[in-house]
Amino acid sequence: MRNHPARIKYAQLDDTLTSISAELAAVLLDTLGLAGTIEWHMGRYQKCTGVLCELSASATGFELPEEYAATIFDIYNEALGNVARHARASRVAIGLAVTPHEVTMVVSDNGIGLRKDSPARGASGMAAIRARAEAHAGFCEFAGVRNAGTTVTVSLPLAAVA
Repeated sequence: MRNHPARIKYAQLDDTLTSISAELAAVLLDTLGLAGTIEWHMGRYQKCTGVLCELSASATGFELPEEYAATIFDIYNEALGNVARHARASRVAIGLAVTPHEVTMVVSDNGIGLRKDSPARGASGMAAIRARAEAHAGFCEFAGVRNAGTTVTVSLPLAAVA
């Protein structure tokens, strides 16, 4: 449904949020770290879209390299944009795990799920997520069940970074 309230509101504020996020992302990532930056953004996203967000983050004391934190944040941002534009979801759960060997993020929504033809029809957001993951020799998977939500899983190896 093109006129879903969350989609309309997101479209109206998307340019502003994207601009603000791009300008502040580097500063926020440096100051708050990846999980803190995602938390900050989730608050604004919830206000703009009405979609409730939950973050579960775990780390082993390993500091994520700046470039990888920025890539994961960009993927997170794209995934939430896809939720607002396409999913008709009321909730999103974000899982973030950082180890010395990899960073993994899982974004799951309770929306309409993926259709069989979704990747072929205007899936530029999915392509952008995949390209960002692959640029770091990473893994990306999209799973969804019609009317039962979508899950995006991204994992970037860090062994080569250490």
